[in-house]
Parts: sequence; C-alpha cells; structure tokens
Amino acid sequence: MTTGVLLCVCVFFLHCCSHVTRGELALDCCLKVSHTKIPPHIVRGYQRQVGGNGCDISAVVFITKKRRHLCAPPRSPWVETLTANLDKEWKRCQDGKFKRKKCKTLRF
Repeated sequence: MTTGVLLCVCVFFLHCCSHVTRGELALDCCLKVSHTKIPPHIVRGYQRQVGGNGCDISAVVFITKKRRHLCAPPRSPWVETLTANLDKEWKRCQDGKFKRKKCKTLRF
C-alpha cells in the first residue's frame, strides 16, 4: 500500500511540474503579433524571438521606455525600418559619436 501511495504522489508531482513549465514558456514568448505600427519615440530596444526555439511563433519584441514588451511581425517593412534605426543608434552610441541620455536607456 505504501508503494502505491508513493507512486501516486510522484505522478501528481510530475503532473504539477509539467503545467508550471508550460506556463512559464507562455510568459516569455509572444503568443501573437500586432500589425499596428509602434511609434518610434517610445521604443528603446528590441530582441528577436525565433519560432521553434521554445516559442511557437517568430516575432520582434520591442521594448518601450516603460519597459513594456510589444510583439510585432518580423518581416513587416515598418518593423525592419524601426530595427535598422535602432541598430544605427546603438552603433553610434558604441562608437562614442552619439552621447545623449538616450544611449544609456537603449536595451538589446
């Protein structure tokens, strides 16, 4: 009888852990993207989410001044323009040619 109880406890524990793991993935990944253009003046950085590497979809995750994460489609022209501008800004900050308060707040 003790072996049966122990087995039930182990199965219950494994079942609970698998739900927690799935829940954590959903918090770290974009589940959908918005096609609404994001105003450039609120964006301070971005990161790329690759579908199949732990997330279901590919997306560009823009990080705003208020540290919100906004998910956008990776191949949209406005997304490519915004990421290119952020890359240029970051390069200028790294080269030391562009010293403004904004350089301290850029996030990648």
